[in-house]
Amino acid sequence: MAEVSLKDLVKIYPASGKTPPVGAVKRINLDIKDREFMVLVGPSGCGKSTTLRMIAGLEEITEGEISIGKRVVNDIQPKNRDIAMVFQNYALYPHMTVFENMAFGLKLQKKPKEEINKRVMAAAEILGIESLLERKPKAMSGGQRQRVAVGRAIVRNPKVFLFDEPLSNLDAKMRVSMRTEISKLHARLGATMIYVTHDQVEAMTMGDRICVMKDGDIMQVAEPLQLYNSPENMFVAGFIGSPPMNFLHGTLTKEDGSVWFTEENPGSAPIKIKLSDNLAAKGITHVGNKVVFGIRPEDIADANTVTDIDPTVRSKAKVEVSEPMGAETFLYLDSGAHSFIAKVHSGDKYEITQNVELYFNMEKVHLFDPESEKVLRN
Repeated sequence: MAEVSLKDLVKIYPASGKTPPVGAVKRINLDIKDREFMVLVGPSGCGKSTTLRMIAGLEEITEGEISIGKRVVNDIQPKNRDIAMVFQNYALYPHMTVFENMAFGLKLQKKPKEEINKRVMAAAEILGIESLLERKPKAMSGGQRQRVAVGRAIVRNPKVFLFDEPLSNLDAKMRVSMRTEISKLHARLGATMIYVTHDQVEAMTMGDRICVMKDGDIMQVAEPLQLYNSPENMFVAGFIGSPPMNFLHGTLTKEDGSVWFTEENPGSAPIKIKLSDNLAAKGITHVGNKVVFGIRPEDIADANTVTDIDPTVRSKAKVEVSEPMGAETFLYLDSGAHSFIAKVHSGDKYEITQNVELYFNMEKVHLFDPESEKVLRN
């Protein structure tokens, strides 16, 4: 079994000169299941790569415990942890052929030559690089080099695969192709994989579960669609999804038995929308208080394209920029107090400064506490 468990894991880089100590990872807990594809995602400096390197044994642990396959590995050398790591920069030996690069680790382990040949050829077949075995890295494309780096990990047959932003040096088309290949590889090998990326699209399309990190802390761990549909806080809501979720600041009021959101917008007509019954139940204890109204661009539509809608969920805004994307159009809008984005059908043409009446799908709205930034619950 290859579960990976992080318990109260801490990494503090000591003070250096005038630089104070830096808490890179702040007492995180995470359990990764056997054969799971776990993605660690977050912006630069969030601690995701540091966490991966501690699992690999390449960074010393300040506090806490790491277990791989129920064995505590804090004091075990990287080579003895039964893991394989794929780096961002491929880390191939330029003077060796593809075959020699893939076989190198097995030779260090003094594996029999016949076994080495068998493992390398099997990995090459899986990755479709049999024809490259006699080439050297300089004679290959970035995508081919990355396949070799992955192949070098496969031949070791480890308990856990670790990927540290392996696709960030590739062009957009190659990234799409390679993330598909890695997902297929996971399904074929049935291995435990931990994958670090700053790209939320990679995270959403590849992970069985996603761990969203910020400033050394874990913000939420969940399956991709759960993160998208039920974010625990504003950071997760804004980080997952493209374009990101819109956040409008305002106040909840109660009128004629209904709960309303009124945008903060002194001096002009604010956005004022009636909450659905389900949303009102979550916000009822915050009536009279400030809240943050979160809605994704795809849940805002041109009201002219929606039939039989309640006027209480309509509002107007001015078009600042229109970006036709083919199947859809991104409208960058100004309400007078907030700029926000709507993803609308591409059939209509929109002019700059045009006033558009909008429909808000209230079943998709999230309310957040502006102080804690946590989502409001019933």
